[in-house]
Amino acid sequence: MIANKVKLVVWDLDDTFWQGTLAEGGITPVADNVARVVELSKRGIVNSICSKNDHATARAKLEELGAWDYFVFPVIRFEPKGKAIAEMIETAALRAENVLFLDDNPANLEEARYFNPGIMAAHPSDVLEGLLDHPHLAGKPDPELTRLNQYRFLQKKAEVRSTSTVSNEEFLRQSDIRVTIDYDVEANFDRVVELINRANQLNYTKKRLEKPAQLARFRESLRAFALHSGCVWVRDNYGDYGLVGFFQMARRPNKKKLRHFVFSCRTMNMGIEQYIYDLLDRPEIDIVEPVSYGLEGRTRIDWINRGEGQGEDGAANGGKLLLLGGCDLLRLSSYCSTNRLEFVNKVKSGLNVRYDDFGFLLSDREALRNCAALLPTWTYEDALEFDEGVATSDLILLCMFGAINGEYYALDGVQLRLPEEALDVEIGGVALRERVRRLEMEPEECTRLILKGFDRVHRLARDEAQIFVIGYSTLAAGNEEKLAKRKAFNEACRAYCLANPRFRYVDVDTLIPRQELLDQRHFSPAGYFILARHILTESGMPGPALGTRDRATAAAQEWAAQAAQ
Repeated sequence: MIANKVKLVVWDLDDTFWQGTLAEGGITPVADNVARVVELSKRGIVNSICSKNDHATARAKLEELGAWDYFVFPVIRFEPKGKAIAEMIETAALRAENVLFLDDNPANLEEARYFNPGIMAAHPSDVLEGLLDHPHLAGKPDPELTRLNQYRFLQKKAEVRSTSTVSNEEFLRQSDIRVTIDYDVEANFDRVVELINRANQLNYTKKRLEKPAQLARFRESLRAFALHSGCVWVRDNYGDYGLVGFFQMARRPNKKKLRHFVFSCRTMNMGIEQYIYDLLDRPEIDIVEPVSYGLEGRTRIDWINRGEGQGEDGAANGGKLLLLGGCDLLRLSSYCSTNRLEFVNKVKSGLNVRYDDFGFLLSDREALRNCAALLPTWTYEDALEFDEGVATSDLILLCMFGAINGEYYALDGVQLRLPEEALDVEIGGVALRERVRRLEMEPEECTRLILKGFDRVHRLARDEAQIFVIGYSTLAAGNEEKLAKRKAFNEACRAYCLANPRFRYVDVDTLIPRQELLDQRHFSPAGYFILARHILTESGMPGPALGTRDRATAAAQEWAAQAAQ
C-alpha cells in the first residue's frame, strides 16, 4: 500500500485526522495524529490537507490543536478532491508516486487515484498504526524543519501567483531569483549526495552514489584537476531555497561534458537548470530519462540574477578578462569573470595547440599571415584576436612557464613551439619537418623571449588594464635540474614585475597550500579557487563569495600563517 518513498502526506480531516465531522458540531481530537504530523515534519516529510470543510472553521480548530503550522498547501473547501490534489502536487513540484493520501471515504480514494495515477491512497485504519515505523516514511532528520519552511516559500509564491494577472515569465522576473555557486562541495557533501540519490525529475544524469566505493570515488573526484564542480544555491523574494542543485563537469582543452547535473524539484519551472546549463556554455550531457523537461529549445532565461558579489555563474563579476597560457588557466578561469577571452592550450584536429609559446606573442603578424597555411597550430586569426583582446581587456593573466620547455622551430620568419607529431603533418604533399628549421633554445633564452613578449603585451594593453604573471610551482619539481629551471624562471618574472609596475607577480608557492598540489604542476580545485580569489582581490574585482562555507579561504589563511613563520 505504501510502495514508494513518501515526500508528502495529504490528510483528510473528518474521521481521519480527527474523529467526527466538524460541520456537524463536534469532533474528538486524535493526539497521536498531531504527534505523527510533527514527527513527519522533523523527518523532512511535509504534510498537507484536502478536506471538504469550511476553511476558517477548520483552521481555527487546527490552530487550537497546535497543528496548523505543520501543514502546507491546505485545500479546505467543498469541491472534488481528485483535481484539488493534482493541483497541490503540481504546486509542490512533486510526483504523485511520492504522495500518500489518507481518507476514510473509499470514493475519495478512488477519485484521487483516477486524477493522480501512481498516488498512494489508503484508509487511515489501514496504515496509521505503523505509519512512523514504515521504511518509506523514515525520511531524514530535519529538526529545524528546513524542508517544511522551504515548502512554505513555495506556498507563499503560489498564493501570490494565483492573484497575479501578469504572465508566468513576468512573474518570475518580479520574483528576483538569485543564484549563487558554492565551489566548496566538500562542506556540502552530505546534501549533494542526498540530492544525487533522491532527485528524479530534474536529475539529468542519474549517476547514483549508493555504495561506499562510489562515495569514495566521488569524494576523490572533487579534488581532480580536470573536473569542475559546484553547488547551486537559490533564493528569491519568497525565501531561501537552500542548496538545490549540483553539477560536475569534465573540462578538457577540446571538450566539456557533464558527469552530474541535478536539481531539486523545489525549483521546478523556475528555469534554474536551464540557466546553469547555459552558463556552463551548454556542455555535452548524456541525459538519462525520464526527466520533466529537456535542456534544448527552451526560452532564454533572462529573469535570474547573480548572487551577491558573484558573476552569473558564481564567478567574479567585473570587466573583461583575457587569459594566455597552459591548461591550468582552464581551471582558473572557472572561478573568474564570465566575460573572458581564453587563449589556452587545446587539441585541434588531433594535435596540441600551445598558446604558452613566446612565438605567439612575438611573431610578426604579416609574416604569420603569409605562412598561415603551413601552420597546424595557432593561426593568424588567433593572433589578431589576441592583439585586439589585449587592447580591450581590463584584466590580463599570463601563465607562460610551459614556454621554457619543448622544441622550437622557425618557418618563414615565424618562431613557434611544435609537438613532435605536428612535424609529420603533410601540407601540399610535403611534411612539415621538411619546411621548418629547429632552433637550439636554452631555458634562459626562452625566458628572455617570454619577457620580451610581456613587453609587447605592455605596449598593446590599455593604461587601465592590470596584468598578472603566474609563477611556476617549485614544491614538487621532481629533480634538482627542474627545480633550478623553475626557480630561475620565477625570479626572472618577479624581477620583471618589480621593474614594470603595471605587472604583478603571483607566487603560487606562498599562496597555495602544499596539500592542494596534485602533481608537479597542477593544483586541486580549491587551489585554483584560492589563486583566483587572490588575483581578483588584488585587482579590485569582486571574487567568488562563499561566506561561511568557504573552506578554501581557511586553508589559504592557515598556509599564509605557516609561511610567515
